[in-house]
Amino acid sequence: MACRRPDIHETARRAAAFLALPAILGAFALHTELKESHPAQDAVLAESPAAVTLTYTTEVQLALSTVAVRSASTDQTQAGAGNLSYLSEDRRDVLVLPLSERLPSGSYVVAWTTAGPDGHALSGEFGFRVDVPTAEAEPGATADDDTAVAGGPVAGAESGGVTDESQGVDAGLSLDFAAMATRFVFYLGIVGVLGAIAFKVLVLGQAAQAGIPAAVIEGASARTWRIAAAAVSLLLVSVPLRLWFQAKAFFPDDIAGNLTTVTAGTAWSTGWWLQGVSGVLAAAGIALSRPRTGAAAGWRVMALGAVLMPIVPLVSGHAWADDPRAVSIAATYVHVVAASAWVGGLCCLLLAGLPALRQAPSGLPVLVGAFSRLAMVAVGLLVLSGTVKAWLHLGAISDLWTTPWGRALLIKDLWVGGVMALGLYNWRVVRPALAINPSPGRLSRSGRFELALGAMVILVTSYLVVQPLN
Repeated sequence: MACRRPDIHETARRAAAFLALPAILGAFALHTELKESHPAQDAVLAESPAAVTLTYTTEVQLALSTVAVRSASTDQTQAGAGNLSYLSEDRRDVLVLPLSERLPSGSYVVAWTTAGPDGHALSGEFGFRVDVPTAEAEPGATADDDTAVAGGPVAGAESGGVTDESQGVDAGLSLDFAAMATRFVFYLGIVGVLGAIAFKVLVLGQAAQAGIPAAVIEGASARTWRIAAAAVSLLLVSVPLRLWFQAKAFFPDDIAGNLTTVTAGTAWSTGWWLQGVSGVLAAAGIALSRPRTGAAAGWRVMALGAVLMPIVPLVSGHAWADDPRAVSIAATYVHVVAASAWVGGLCCLLLAGLPALRQAPSGLPVLVGAFSRLAMVAVGLLVLSGTVKAWLHLGAISDLWTTPWGRALLIKDLWVGGVMALGLYNWRVVRPALAINPSPGRLSRSGRFELALGAMVILVTSYLVVQPLN
């Protein structure tokens, strides 16, 4: 039986490589969009509308919504969002902007911004025309000579572009690299903290029980602590930055004046506060678990903060809008934990475990074996949770090659395939070789390449979540 175990593991890793695509696809489904409007896009009206009515596919957040009507020829605002309201308390999917003054003949653009149940920023614009018959025209009003309606659709029927993950990037604008960098730092912080705890408890714990010298365990623990401290710093740095870009997404003309507006009343704001709380708890754990002077209780405090961290992306991401929500939340939580244990644990193995083994290289197979068991469980959970997520909100497969977003996603899949292939190589080729010649350098070379590809996947994810989906 023992000689057949590597074949079982190899089969599992190969299956994970093929099943990774649904896991990734599930993270980028569109949940809220403009369903219809009155006036309709490109409509030509014989009289001024009494109001602008926007109907969305889900409930939207009134506090984070703005609607403005401006002249296409002069770009002057004709009506703002001061009186914006829901159609009724039981129709929170419909926004209504009354027009207190009649619009003279001419072309107009409706620009709107809102947020779905998950707090994501959505924005767009469309055009319509008022063409009042000459006999009925208001005194002094002249028809606009423009025959084309300005401000046509950017994406979707009736709707404009979509800005995702609340990072202030509109479909019609260039990528906001600062926002993408903030999200990348945010992801790295979560992966680093969860990975360090998994490595400390599960990998080093097993290695200690297997008889690796205490000095090696202590050295690896100290380096793992440093990795966790750096990750917590990244997580805390991203807290104010995420708030800034969230306010920028909804209120670009007055970001500072609306910082408090985006910190309450939405799932995103709940996630933002959880990030702050979990970061403070993890920081307290870091302070209490300092090498040589810290207590084991510090790691338990850090673990308490880590339990909250996977909730942050799920309440400020698409998982919050999936139905059934409970299943989506559970799958997303497991997905974040599993990915962090795998990539973050690999970082700790390379930067903490291998350096500590320089004085005792014979313990290398034991340490690598303990991490491999963790990685196998993590990959299995990734596949399972990814399949559930894909089942909940995967769109048409044809979107992969018929939309810019889908083609960009395929590029990411190439990076993921590279990570999977290197992981398989390390498991099938490098790990058995270490039992014969325990040389940390061999694993370090291929492992660092695998880790670099994993970081690239996180970076590409940070790019994709702020791209329009159509």
